[in-house]
Amino acid sequence: MLQMIQILFPSIALIGLGFYLFQSGTLDEKFWNGAEKLNYYILFPALLFSSLANADMNMGHLHSILAMIFLIMALIVVAVYLFAKLNHTPVAQIGVYIQSLIRFNTYLGLSIATSLDNPEIKSILVNILAIAIPAVNVISILSLSPKNQLNIKAIFFSLIKNPLISSCIFGIAFNVLHIPIWSGFANLLSAFSSSSLMLGLLCVGTAIQFTTLKYYLKKSFIISLIRLLVIPLLAFIMMQLFAFDASAVIAIMIFFSIPTASSAYILTKLLNGDYQLMAATISMQTVLSVFSLALILSLLQYFYH
Repeated sequence: MLQMIQILFPSIALIGLGFYLFQSGTLDEKFWNGAEKLNYYILFPALLFSSLANADMNMGHLHSILAMIFLIMALIVVAVYLFAKLNHTPVAQIGVYIQSLIRFNTYLGLSIATSLDNPEIKSILVNILAIAIPAVNVISILSLSPKNQLNIKAIFFSLIKNPLISSCIFGIAFNVLHIPIWSGFANLLSAFSSSSLMLGLLCVGTAIQFTTLKYYLKKSFIISLIRLLVIPLLAFIMMQLFAFDASAVIAIMIFFSIPTASSAYILTKLLNGDYQLMAATISMQTVLSVFSLALILSLLQYFYH
């Protein structure tokens, strides 16, 4: 457990520092808005591009790992819609439930990946995180859009203009086509990438809103337990049934143990979803994941030491 806490500590400390700096007013809202834009449009796309362009995509079992990821996501989405149908849940909340259960905090995921000693697990996790970004964005937008207001053309162009998705596409293209990256540009990407994780985790801390959380305490707690404990358990059972090797199990378990993305709040508000419930759930998951990730990583170390 102590070793796992040591792995998670830098991420937890940066999130906590971001929360303190935001709540104390040490850095004003203009700074954080600028920091988020800088990371969203420049630093983080550079990190995703360089990670995918240099990733090992020739792993024989990568396709089966991705198939398992998307199968589990599909089961989650179907379960949410069945629950929503039985309980007459409004569309504004359906989108919140789906984002809470399938979206992931890429900053935290990549931070954990860089802390791992095993290069194979690190490579699998980086591939999963980057390749899943376009899929979860599409599902999130669709889940927040009423059937009679779906505009496929508008959704397509909004995805193409998304810098994170574009950087993933270009990164995969450079990797598959074996396009060399000039060393000077590679060094620049490395500098951007190093800054991105630190700034991203600080910004995650600003998304923790305890004032909103108290109004949705029970609902956000239940959603968070499902996300942080039930879904990882489901993933573990399915991987045992399909006899995945240790590296794949650990990578997929970490992926499904990461809390939802703080950017889900912005998308939910933009598409008229229940953004207050989304904010409460993001806050709850971020706080609880400190303990759930330490527990799950410790169990993985125990079973696959």
